[in-house]
Amino acid sequence: MSQRRLPAEVYWRRRLFVLAAVIALVWAVLQVVGGGDDTDKAAAKPTATPTAAATVAQTTKTDGIVEVALVSASKPCDPEKIRITPSVRPRQTTKAAVDIGLVVSSTSRTACTLAPDDADLLAVISANGTPIWDSTVCKSSLLDEKVAISPQWSTLATVQWTGRGSGSKCSQKEGWASPGTYTVQVGTLGGEPGRTTFSIKPKPEPRASKSTPTPEPTESTKAPSKPKTTTEPAD
Repeated sequence: MSQRRLPAEVYWRRRLFVLAAVIALVWAVLQVVGGGDDTDKAAAKPTATPTAAATVAQTTKTDGIVEVALVSASKPCDPEKIRITPSVRPRQTTKAAVDIGLVVSSTSRTACTLAPDDADLLAVISANGTPIWDSTVCKSSLLDEKVAISPQWSTLATVQWTGRGSGSKCSQKEGWASPGTYTVQVGTLGGEPGRTTFSIKPKPEPRASKSTPTPEPTESTKAPSKPKTTTEPAD
Protein backbone atom coordinates (compact mmCIF):
# COMPACT_ATOMS: atom_id res chain seq x y z
CA MET A 1 0.00 0.00 0.00
CA SER A 2 1.54 3.33 -1.00
CA GLN A 3 1.12 6.59 0.86
CA ARG A 4 0.20 9.74 -1.03
CA ARG A 5 2.59 12.65 -0.62
CA LEU A 6 1.07 15.65 1.20
CA PRO A 7 1.17 19.08 -0.34
CA ALA A 8 4.19 21.29 0.49
CA GLU A 9 2.06 23.89 2.26
CA VAL A 10 1.08 21.29 4.88
CA TYR A 11 4.72 20.67 5.75
CA TRP A 12 5.34 24.42 6.08
CA ARG A 13 2.39 24.82 8.43
CA ARG A 14 3.67 22.02 10.67
CA ARG A 15 7.15 23.60 10.82
CA LEU A 16 5.74 27.02 11.71
CA PHE A 17 3.59 25.49 14.46
CA VAL A 18 6.61 23.70 16.01
CA LEU A 19 8.72 26.87 15.79
CA ALA A 20 6.00 28.91 17.54
CA ALA A 21 5.74 26.31 20.29
CA VAL A 22 9.52 26.43 20.85
CA ILE A 23 9.51 30.25 21.04
CA ALA A 24 6.65 30.22 23.56
CA LEU A 25 8.48 27.65 25.71
CA VAL A 26 11.71 29.68 25.70
CA TRP A 27 9.80 32.86 26.65
CA ALA A 28 8.12 31.07 29.60
CA VAL A 29 11.45 29.76 30.88
CA LEU A 30 13.01 33.23 30.73
CA GLN A 31 10.12 34.67 32.74
CA VAL A 32 10.55 32.07 35.48
CA VAL A 33 14.34 32.45 35.66
CA GLY A 34 14.28 36.25 35.48
CA GLY A 35 11.83 36.52 38.38
CA GLY A 36 9.42 38.93 36.71
CA ASP A 37 9.67 42.68 36.42
CA ASP A 38 10.81 45.20 39.03
CA THR A 39 7.26 45.68 40.27
CA ASP A 40 6.96 42.00 41.18
CA LYS A 41 10.35 42.09 42.90
CA ALA A 42 9.34 45.05 45.00
CA ALA A 43 6.12 43.33 45.99
CA ALA A 44 8.02 40.22 47.05
CA LYS A 45 10.28 42.06 49.49
CA PRO A 46 9.26 41.72 53.16
CA THR A 47 8.23 44.93 54.92
CA ALA A 48 9.18 45.62 58.54
CA THR A 49 6.35 46.38 60.92
CA PRO A 50 6.94 48.35 64.13
CA THR A 51 6.67 46.37 67.35
CA ALA A 52 4.21 47.24 70.05
CA ALA A 53 7.01 48.57 72.24
CA ALA A 54 8.06 51.07 69.58
CA THR A 55 4.62 52.65 69.47
CA VAL A 56 4.92 53.99 73.02
CA ALA A 57 8.14 55.90 72.44
CA GLN A 58 9.19 58.70 70.15
CA THR A 59 12.60 58.14 68.54
CA THR A 60 14.81 60.83 67.08
CA LYS A 61 17.99 59.97 65.21
CA THR A 62 20.73 62.60 65.23
CA ASP A 63 24.33 61.92 64.19
CA GLY A 64 23.80 58.20 64.62
CA ILE A 65 22.38 58.55 68.16
CA VAL A 66 18.82 57.42 68.75
CA GLU A 67 17.04 59.27 71.53
CA VAL A 68 14.02 57.56 73.06
CA ALA A 69 11.49 59.63 75.00
CA LEU A 70 9.51 57.30 77.24
CA VAL A 71 6.06 58.07 78.50
CA SER A 72 5.89 58.91 82.21
CA ALA A 73 3.05 59.65 84.58
CA SER A 74 2.41 60.40 88.23
CA LYS A 75 -0.41 57.87 88.44
CA PRO A 76 0.38 55.25 91.13
CA CYS A 77 1.07 51.77 89.79
CA ASP A 78 -1.26 48.92 90.61
CA PRO A 79 0.88 46.53 92.75
CA GLU A 80 -0.94 43.54 91.28
CA LYS A 81 0.32 44.44 87.78
CA ILE A 82 3.98 44.85 88.72
CA ARG A 83 6.71 42.40 87.69
CA ILE A 84 10.11 42.47 89.38
CA THR A 85 13.25 40.55 88.45
CA PRO A 86 16.21 40.94 90.87
CA SER A 87 19.87 40.48 90.03
CA VAL A 88 23.06 40.67 92.10
CA ARG A 89 26.52 41.20 90.69
CA PRO A 90 29.25 38.69 91.61
CA ARG A 91 32.15 39.28 94.00
CA GLN A 92 30.01 40.36 96.98
CA THR A 93 31.89 40.26 100.29
CA THR A 94 31.00 40.08 103.96
CA LYS A 95 30.87 43.12 106.24
CA ALA A 96 29.65 45.29 103.38
CA ALA A 97 26.37 46.36 101.77
CA VAL A 98 25.04 44.37 98.81
CA ASP A 99 23.74 46.18 95.74
CA ILE A 100 20.63 44.56 94.22
CA GLY A 101 19.36 45.48 90.76
CA LEU A 102 15.59 45.38 90.20
CA VAL A 103 14.15 45.20 86.67
CA VAL A 104 10.64 46.60 87.15
CA SER A 105 7.83 46.45 84.57
CA SER A 106 4.05 46.60 84.51
CA THR A 107 1.36 44.74 82.58
CA SER A 108 -0.73 47.93 82.54
CA ARG A 109 -1.26 49.72 79.24
CA THR A 110 -0.77 53.13 80.81
CA ALA A 111 2.29 54.75 82.37
CA CYS A 112 2.56 54.84 86.15
CA THR A 113 4.94 55.56 89.01
CA LEU A 114 5.91 53.03 91.66
CA ALA A 115 6.45 54.92 94.94
CA PRO A 116 8.10 53.42 98.05
CA ASP A 117 5.09 54.25 100.24
CA ASP A 118 2.46 52.50 98.14
CA ALA A 119 4.64 49.88 96.47
CA ASP A 120 3.93 47.20 99.09
CA LEU A 121 7.29 45.76 98.09
CA LEU A 122 8.09 42.55 99.96
CA ALA A 123 11.67 41.26 100.06
CA VAL A 124 13.19 38.24 101.79
CA ILE A 125 16.85 37.23 101.75
CA SER A 126 17.40 33.66 102.89
CA ALA A 127 20.09 31.01 103.15
CA ASN A 128 19.25 27.30 102.94
CA GLY A 129 15.57 28.17 103.30
CA THR A 130 16.09 30.19 106.49
CA PRO A 131 15.22 33.91 106.31
CA ILE A 132 18.18 36.13 107.10
CA TRP A 133 16.62 39.50 106.29
CA ASP A 134 12.87 40.15 106.08
CA SER A 135 11.39 43.46 104.91
CA THR A 136 8.28 42.94 107.05
CA VAL A 137 10.46 42.86 110.17
CA CYS A 138 12.46 45.91 109.18
CA LYS A 139 9.35 47.67 107.81
CA SER A 140 11.37 48.59 104.76
CA SER A 141 10.73 47.70 101.12
CA LEU A 142 14.37 48.30 100.06
CA LEU A 143 13.00 50.83 97.57
CA ASP A 144 13.76 54.41 98.60
CA GLU A 145 13.03 56.30 95.36
CA LYS A 146 10.14 56.50 92.91
CA VAL A 147 10.32 54.34 89.79
CA ALA A 148 8.67 55.61 86.60
CA ILE A 149 7.35 52.80 84.39
CA SER A 150 6.26 53.11 80.76
CA PRO A 151 3.97 50.54 79.12
CA GLN A 152 5.84 47.53 77.71
CA TRP A 153 9.18 48.94 78.90
CA SER A 154 11.31 47.93 81.88
CA THR A 155 13.01 50.25 84.36
CA LEU A 156 16.18 49.33 86.25
CA ALA A 157 16.34 50.42 89.89
CA THR A 158 19.26 49.76 92.22
CA VAL A 159 18.54 49.09 95.89
CA GLN A 160 20.84 48.15 98.74
CA TRP A 161 20.80 45.52 101.45
CA THR A 162 22.92 46.42 104.45
CA GLY A 163 24.43 42.95 104.58
CA ARG A 164 23.16 42.43 108.13
CA GLY A 165 20.40 40.13 109.36
CA SER A 166 17.01 41.50 110.40
CA GLY A 167 16.75 39.53 113.66
CA SER A 168 13.62 40.25 115.68
CA LYS A 169 13.89 44.06 115.76
CA CYS A 170 16.03 44.86 112.70
CA SER A 171 18.61 46.57 114.89
CA GLN A 172 21.71 48.13 113.41
CA LYS A 173 23.67 45.95 115.80
CA GLU A 174 22.59 42.72 114.07
CA GLY A 175 25.43 40.53 112.89
CA TRP A 176 26.82 40.49 109.36
CA ALA A 177 25.80 37.76 106.95
CA SER A 178 28.36 34.98 106.87
CA PRO A 179 29.99 33.71 103.65
CA GLY A 180 27.75 31.42 101.59
CA THR A 181 24.99 31.26 98.99
CA TYR A 182 21.86 33.38 99.41
CA THR A 183 18.50 33.77 97.68
CA VAL A 184 16.69 37.09 97.32
CA GLN A 185 12.98 37.14 96.48
CA VAL A 186 11.27 40.45 95.72
CA GLY A 187 7.73 41.29 94.68
CA THR A 188 4.79 43.60 95.26
CA LEU A 189 1.69 42.50 97.14
CA GLY A 190 -0.37 40.52 94.63
CA GLY A 191 2.18 41.07 91.85
CA GLU A 192 4.57 38.71 90.12
CA PRO A 193 7.70 38.23 92.28
CA GLY A 194 11.16 37.35 91.05
CA ARG A 195 14.10 35.63 92.67
CA THR A 196 17.78 35.02 92.16
CA THR A 197 20.73 33.52 94.01
CA PHE A 198 24.08 35.10 94.80
CA SER A 199 27.18 34.37 96.82
CA ILE A 200 28.97 36.26 99.57
CA LYS A 201 32.66 35.64 100.01
CA PRO A 202 34.90 36.51 102.98
CA LYS A 203 36.22 40.02 102.94
CA PRO A 204 39.91 39.93 102.15
CA GLU A 205 42.11 40.88 105.06
CA PRO A 206 44.47 43.82 104.53
CA ARG A 207 47.97 42.73 103.79
CA ALA A 208 50.53 43.50 106.48
CA SER A 209 53.45 45.58 105.27
CA LYS A 210 56.73 43.74 105.47
CA SER A 211 59.70 45.59 106.99
CA THR A 212 62.76 45.68 104.80
CA PRO A 213 65.80 44.22 106.63
CA THR A 214 68.88 46.40 106.86
CA PRO A 215 71.59 44.94 104.65
CA GLU A 216 74.83 43.95 106.33
CA PRO A 217 77.81 46.05 105.38
CA THR A 218 80.13 44.56 102.80
CA GLU A 219 83.79 45.08 102.26
CA SER A 220 83.08 47.86 99.80
CA THR A 221 80.74 49.68 102.17
CA LYS A 222 82.81 49.36 105.30
CA ALA A 223 84.41 52.61 106.52
CA PRO A 224 88.11 52.78 105.65
CA SER A 225 90.38 52.16 108.61
CA LYS A 226 92.56 55.00 109.81
CA PRO A 227 96.20 54.69 108.73
CA LYS A 228 98.59 53.73 111.50
CA THR A 229 101.43 56.17 112.24
CA THR A 230 104.77 55.20 113.70
CA THR A 231 107.29 57.50 115.26
CA GLU A 232 110.95 56.91 114.92
CA PRO A 233 113.67 58.60 116.90
CA ALA A 234 115.36 61.46 115.12
CA ASP A 235 119.04 61.22 114.28
